[in-house]
Amino acid sequence: MNVQNILLFIGGITLFIYGITLTSKSMEGFAFTGFKRMLDKITAKPIYALGLGTLFTSIVQSSSATTVTVISLANSGILRFENTLGIIFGANVGTTVTAQIIAFHLTKYGLLIFAMGFLINFFFKKDYIKAIGTAMMGFGLIFVGMQFMEASVAFMKESLYFVNLFIHLSEKPILGVLVAAGFTAIGQSSSVTIGIVQALGAQKLITLNAAFALVIGANIGTTITAVIASIGANVQARRVAISHVIFNVVGAVIFLIIFRPYVNLVSRTSGDLVRQIANAHTFFNIACALSFIPFVNQLSKLIKKLVPGEELIIEGGVKYLDKRLLKMPSFAVDALFNETVRMTGITKKNLDTLYLMVDRNKPKLNSEIKMREHAINNINREIQAFAPLLMQKTLSKKHSRKINLMINIASQVERIGDIVNGLSQLTLEKINNNILFSVKGKKDLFIMMDAVKNEYELVEENFGKMNEKLFKEIENIEQSIDDMEVQLRDAHVGRLLQGVCFPDAGIIYVDMLSDLERISDHIYKIARLLREATK
Repeated sequence: MNVQNILLFIGGITLFIYGITLTSKSMEGFAFTGFKRMLDKITAKPIYALGLGTLFTSIVQSSSATTVTVISLANSGILRFENTLGIIFGANVGTTVTAQIIAFHLTKYGLLIFAMGFLINFFFKKDYIKAIGTAMMGFGLIFVGMQFMEASVAFMKESLYFVNLFIHLSEKPILGVLVAAGFTAIGQSSSVTIGIVQALGAQKLITLNAAFALVIGANIGTTITAVIASIGANVQARRVAISHVIFNVVGAVIFLIIFRPYVNLVSRTSGDLVRQIANAHTFFNIACALSFIPFVNQLSKLIKKLVPGEELIIEGGVKYLDKRLLKMPSFAVDALFNETVRMTGITKKNLDTLYLMVDRNKPKLNSEIKMREHAINNINREIQAFAPLLMQKTLSKKHSRKINLMINIASQVERIGDIVNGLSQLTLEKINNNILFSVKGKKDLFIMMDAVKNEYELVEENFGKMNEKLFKEIENIEQSIDDMEVQLRDAHVGRLLQGVCFPDAGIIYVDMLSDLERISDHIYKIARLLREATK
C-alpha cells in the first residue's frame, strides 16, 4: 500500500458518496411529490407500503433518507406507526438498486454519463429535465468513483496480509458482519459499504462468503441513522426507529443461520462475482421484507410493548411542525395548515370553556383557559417562525399563497385567544366580587355569545372550503353582532336608569360586549382571508 493508492481510494469513495448525494437530491422533488400522493393508499395494506418504500428509495438512492423521512412524518402526526412498517421494509429493498446498477460494469462510461448529464442540465431550462441531467451526473460520478476504488485496491492481490484477512472473513462471517456494521454506522450509508465490497469483488479480492457477511453488516449498520433521527422525538417516531433495528437484526440472524446454503444458491445466479454480490444483497432484503409483511400487526404490538406509552398531545407545543419536513416543502405546507387548524380548534375549546365559566360561575375554568391561551401563543410563535424558513424553499405559487394565508389566519386566531383570555379574567373578577348580572342582561349576553360561537363554528367547519354563500352568511352574522352590541349597550343603560342593574356589574358587562364584538371582527377577517384564497 502506498500514498497514491490511499489517495485514489479516498478520492474514489468521495466521488461515490457525492454521486449518490447528487442523484438523491436531484430526484427528491419528484419522489416526495409521488410519495405524498400515495400516502393515503398505504393505510390499509402493508404490501402497498412495501411497494411505496421500495419505489421511493430506489429513486432517491438512500434507505437512510427514507427512514428519516418516515420518522419525521410519524413525529409530525402525518403517518401512524403501523403504516410506517411496510415503508421501512421497502426501504431496504429499494436501496439494493444501486448495487444492481453497479453490477452492470459501466465504470468505463462514467465520465461519458457525467458529461451527458452536464449538457442536459446546462442547455435545458425546465426543472424536471435539469433534474434528470443532474441525476445522470450523479450516476456518472458513482461509476467514476467505483473505477477509482477498484484501481486503488488492485494492489491487495499481491499482499499476503489482505489475502489472509479476506480468507479469515470468509471463514468467520460474524466478524465480517461486525466490521461492516461498524463501518456503515460511522459512514451512515450502506450503499457506500456495498460499493466498496463490489470494488473488492471486481478485483477478485473477496469471496462471496466474505462479501455477503459484509452485506449483512451493512444492513445492520445503516439503522444508526434512524436511531439518531429519533432522538428527542415522540413515542411514534422512536417506535419507527426500533422497528427498523429489529427488522434488520432479525433478518441478519436468520440469514446467518442459513448462511452457506444461501450463498451457494446465490452463486448459481451469475458467473460474475460483482453481480452475485448485488443479487445476494437484493434477494436477502426481498426475502426479509416478504417474510415480515404477514406479521406487521404482531410486530407492531411487540414494538409497542418494547417502547410503551401513548403519544401525548401536549397543547403547549406543536404537533405537526417539524423542521426536518423543510426538506419536503409540500409536506411542510400541509403540516403548517394542520397546525393552524389545530390552533383554531384549541381556541374554539377556550371559547366553549368561557361559555361554561360565564354560565355556571366556575372560577376554576379560568386556569384551564389560561393554559390553552399559553398553548395558543406558543403555537402561533412556532408557526410564525416556521413559515419564513419554509418560504426560503423552492415553492409553487399555490404553496406560497397558502403559507401567507396560514400566517395571517394564525395571527387572527391568536388575537381571538387573547380576547377570550381577557373575557375569562373579567368573568373571574365578576365571580370573585360576587357581582351579578340581571336576568335580562345575562340572557342578552348569551344571545350574543351564541352568535359569536355560531360564527366561529362556521369558519372552523369550512376552513378549506369557504365559498361565497358561506362568506355572506358569516358577513351577515358579523353585522348582526355589531348591531347587537349597540342595542345591548342601550338596553343596559336603560336597566341602569331603572335601577335593575348595578354600576359595578355594568362596567364588566359593557367590556364583555365590546370584547365579543372584537372576536366577531377577527372571525370575519379569517373568513375574508379564506374567501379571497379561493378566488
